[in-house]
Amino acid sequence: MSAALDINGARLSRRAFIGTGGALAVAVSMPVKASATAAPASLDASAPANWIELLADGTVTIRTGKCDFGQSSVNTAYRQIVAEELCVPLSAMTTVITGDTDRTPDGGGTFWLLGYVQNLRKVAAYMREAALELAAGKLGVDRKALSVKDGVISGGGKAISYADLVKGQDLKLTIPVEGELTSPMGLTVKGEPPLKPVSEYTIIGKPSANPMTRPKVSGEAVWVGDVKLPGMLHARTIHPATLGSKLVKAGKLDGAQYPGARLVRIGNLLAVVSPDEWEAVQAAQAVAAETQWSDWQGLPGHEGLVDHLRSKADWTTFPSRDGAANKGEPDKVPAVRQHKASYFLPYHKHAPISPMVTLADYRPDGSVTLHTLSQNPQHLRHMIAKMLSVGEDKVVVRTYPGSGHYGRSNGGSAGSEDEAVLLSRELGRPVRVQWMRADEMQWTTQSSCALADIAIKLDKDGRIAGYAAEHRVPPMQDDRLVGAILAGLPVIDSPAPVTKDLFQNGVNEMQDIWVYGNVPAVREKARSTWQIGEKESPIAVGLRDHSMRTPIQFQQNFPREVAMSEAAMLAGKDALQFRLDHVTDPRFKAIIEKLRTEADWDSRPSPAPGARANGKGVAKGRGMSIMLRDNGYWACAAHVAVTPETGEVRVERMTMVADVGIVINPLQLRRQIQAGCLMGVSQALHEEVSFDRGAITAADWASYPILTMAEAPEIKVVFETNLAAGNYGQGSESANALAGPAIAAAVLDATGKPVRRLPLRPEYVKAALA
Repeated sequence: MSAALDINGARLSRRAFIGTGGALAVAVSMPVKASATAAPASLDASAPANWIELLADGTVTIRTGKCDFGQSSVNTAYRQIVAEELCVPLSAMTTVITGDTDRTPDGGGTFWLLGYVQNLRKVAAYMREAALELAAGKLGVDRKALSVKDGVISGGGKAISYADLVKGQDLKLTIPVEGELTSPMGLTVKGEPPLKPVSEYTIIGKPSANPMTRPKVSGEAVWVGDVKLPGMLHARTIHPATLGSKLVKAGKLDGAQYPGARLVRIGNLLAVVSPDEWEAVQAAQAVAAETQWSDWQGLPGHEGLVDHLRSKADWTTFPSRDGAANKGEPDKVPAVRQHKASYFLPYHKHAPISPMVTLADYRPDGSVTLHTLSQNPQHLRHMIAKMLSVGEDKVVVRTYPGSGHYGRSNGGSAGSEDEAVLLSRELGRPVRVQWMRADEMQWTTQSSCALADIAIKLDKDGRIAGYAAEHRVPPMQDDRLVGAILAGLPVIDSPAPVTKDLFQNGVNEMQDIWVYGNVPAVREKARSTWQIGEKESPIAVGLRDHSMRTPIQFQQNFPREVAMSEAAMLAGKDALQFRLDHVTDPRFKAIIEKLRTEADWDSRPSPAPGARANGKGVAKGRGMSIMLRDNGYWACAAHVAVTPETGEVRVERMTMVADVGIVINPLQLRRQIQAGCLMGVSQALHEEVSFDRGAITAADWASYPILTMAEAPEIKVVFETNLAAGNYGQGSESANALAGPAIAAAVLDATGKPVRRLPLRPEYVKAALA
């Protein structure tokens, strides 16, 4: 090959002939706005190379900036998608390198994983086409006569494997890419290489075990808490007494009792370090007991949160957003009957079972390497560089497995990470910061609370004539580094109506897609406000919000679906049939009908024949909810048992039915739906962030309870692949959001009384039934 070849907009060239080995690797065709040249690395992130490598031994290495939080998509679905597009056996996909900023090319947060995988899918398609062009020249066969199967290109009576094709050559395929490496969204592969027709899939759609399960269970995997460096110190942070407190006087460190410990202060950031971790823990607790902080009382308290959202929050500064499906004027529609109600969701925590930990190594040349669990390593790299006022080339983030909880508190970029860096810079030694349970619960972000007003008008036939909803939700996605805030160092903007930081825009959209096409008049509106307490806090903290699973859509779908169940009862209609009567999409009709069968749904109006809101004994009911998310169609049914005398709600059975499009790995999708459902049941029954006038008081598992194994319901999951949909199906986010409204609707069915807030703790249920 004497000249570069054009491969559907990509360029293929030979860098050199080599004696042994060989590879076809991929680079990008544009400079990227961030670089990482501070540490020796296999890749230069200023020109990301080697997204995928076809090696001379027949194996394939893929690299992605996405991380694994236990959902396993990067280690299962990503392997299957790349193997399918390259037309190689799944067994050839031997290595997946994830997250590390100096060893992966693309950046971007670990969310919407099956959307982001289009990058690797396109890269694989470019590589397959490049290999076909090379093989045509080498075999002397017309390109159109060649095909690929199991890593072997054949046609015209000749054949050559990928391995033999690249052997002895150093080939470079340059592909078109756009974006900014260290932005929250990372890079995007451009162009339209020919993708493999879904009708020819042989790997996608087949169950494949997670290759990371065994090393994690056996202890072979290196967890973030296992990482050690010579001469490192252990640290425990002493956080302020409230979300607005400033340090008045640090407690005294008893050098005689804790001879190896040292007290470090950087602005309002206070910590104790020691070569011995237990000494650091004990010394920090002793110092914290005597440390004096200024008082601050700028929060409404969780008991006053609804009133604050209703009458005190500013909902006018941030522009509101109308729903995309708005039509007609519901306010002017005549009604035979009308349902009007308000619905409330509290703050929720990610609450990983194990608190976060980071080991940082700051060097004399101003470079720093972080060893951590991060949801967005490249964006974390950007923010660490901003905090230190250095170039991004000075920061490297290495990622490891850690406590999985469907995302990281703070998006993986605001906690032990920045605190470890600042302490390492201050002390000139590697520092390992391990947060304690109270730190994780009180100083991480939370998923936004929400208040919604819903009005549904019914006509003479019991059908919806008009639907109006107004959703009030504080903004999500405060990625500011909390350690940097305490230390008084530069951070990105906090959520605001206008911001230069992409993800910090605090304007809420209508995220819950309207699915009831037969409703003639619809008016939905989304409003946003400042984070509660942030502007009042002297240190600009307050109740910092961040996205959690199904962000904003959960806050909007819960009131809609509970209200639909209440409207069905008002109309004297079965809740499932009521939804069928108002949806228009055939895919929705199909899954709702399937839910009827799979959940053993007894078709009748609510409440149940034996419903009661008082007395001893158990009342049973069933409820449902539906959602459209990421082109996935979802329906859920819950069966519950309620004890009116105590207010206890027990979830006996959950049924999830989905049409998510193309299923990559049914084994993993089923597991993800089951786990997402359990998370949703936990949120529905237990979870609420409590706080007083100054601080979060939910500091442990007693004050922030979650679902126990004994409470886990029977879960039935039903899905089928739908190749005609054309999109890859994601599974777990919708599952968690559907549980809450279905369970609340089941309580309505069992008691005849609505419960319009979560969680369904006994005290709240008893109050609703009174």
